Amino acid sequence: MVKIFLISHGPFSKGLLESIEMIAGPQEGITSLSLERGENPEEFRNRLQESLSENYDATNGVLVLCDLKGGTPYNSAAYLSQKFKMKLITGMNVPMVITLVTTRTAETSLDELATLATSSESTNIENVNLNFKQGGRKHGKLSLNKN
Repeated sequence: MVKIFLISHGPFSKGLLESIEMIAGPQEGITSLSLERGENPEEFRNRLQESLSENYDATNGVLVLCDLKGGTPYNSAAYLSQKFKMKLITGMNVPMVITLVTTRTAETSLDELATLATSSESTNIENVNLNFKQGGRKHGKLSLNKN
C-alpha cells in the first residue's frame, strides 16, 4: 500500500491527521511531520529523511502532501525525491485527505493517488452563496455527535 506523508509549517499536518481520524477512523500508513518554530531547514530535511527511511516501501513509493509550494517542507521533500520514489502534492486539505484514505487500497498506485488528490472533487473549493432571499429563511442541518 502507498504510504502517505502529511508535511507542513507548524502543527497543521498533525491537526489534519487528527481531524481525518476523527472523521474516518484510525489510519494506517499515514505519517505527519511538522516544521517546528525555530527549526532550520536542514534539521527538518534530516527528520523527514529519517521518517521516510523508516516507513518507505520502494515498490509502492510514497505520496507526500504539503501545505504550500516553495516553503521548507516542500523544498525538503523535493530534495529527497532524488532518493525516494514519491509524488509531491501541495495545497493539502481535509477533503483531499478524506478522499485518499477512503479510496486507497493495497492495489492503488502512486500515480492513481496523485491524480485523485488533485481532482476537482478532492480540492473541494467553492464560493458558497450565503445571500438569502429577503424575507425567506433557510435552516441548516445540525449534526450532533453523541459520543
